[in-house]
Amino acid sequence: GGNLSFDTEKKEVLAALGKTGFILKEKCNYKLRLTVRVQHEILSGLKMITTVKKGIIRVANDTEMLGSYRPQKEAHVITNPRRGWEEAPSGIARGNYMATVKFVDDDKVTHLSFQYAFKISKTW
Repeated sequence: GGNLSFDTEKKEVLAALGKTGFILKEKCNYKLRLTVRVQHEILSGLKMITTVKKGIIRVANDTEMLGSYRPQKEAHVITNPRRGWEEAPSGIARGNYMATVKFVDDDKVTHLSFQYAFKISKTW
């Protein structure tokens, strides 16, 4: 258990996420917390688009509206889900997965795109 933290500004961290990833214990509760810096222009309609595959089979394709953000010195912190928790699946869902995440705004500009591997397991 514990918190996982990944610095998405470092290319080597993103590359490692796609190879080694992390483990989720089945039925564990989790949240995603993002820290976003907006420097020059308003970031309008930021969406997180996630596609998850188990082998070659797509098992999830989700789009989550994160909102619009103004430029400021401090980073914006985004928590998803905003209330409650997500729960990792269990049973036949155990196994290895690969996810692709894209952060896209209303103008269809992709601000960040990366892959990460994860495993759903009985134990940590």
